[in-house]
Amino acid sequence: MTKRKSLRNPQIQKLEPLLYGEDLSAPEWRNYIEVLATKLELNDYDWMNYKLFANVSTKEYGELKIEFAYFGAYFCEMKVENENVIYSFEFADQIFQEHIVRYIQKHMKSWGETYTFNGAEEVIDFYNDVLTSPYTVEKSRQVIRRRKH
Repeated sequence: MTKRKSLRNPQIQKLEPLLYGEDLSAPEWRNYIEVLATKLELNDYDWMNYKLFANVSTKEYGELKIEFAYFGAYFCEMKVENENVIYSFEFADQIFQEHIVRYIQKHMKSWGETYTFNGAEEVIDFYNDVLTSPYTVEKSRQVIRRRKH
């Protein structure tokens, strides 16, 4: 009975900062490069709309889909989705500006390198700064109800 009850109402964990290298996990050791994948979108067509997307495999939370968004305002948004929950945070634009500049600079430096840039450290630092900033506000935690086929 309690097992059935817990499946209907999954526990919503509070997100905690991640330790780069310790809290990350690849599905298989030979796929370690797939621990984190990033995508940067800069759209100035109508209004500033900058987004950084990342897929991160973690030991504690499973696969996380993280989205950092800047809309040209004094606040930004971070959405984090795992298998069960979507989290939404509002944070100061200075954090976004600092981390997006660092991300782009490191990406550009890697253009002449042997290995491709994956942005793992930058995204984990960005995520941790948002979670630990005194100006960050958690807007919502929403349980995802997925249909099983």
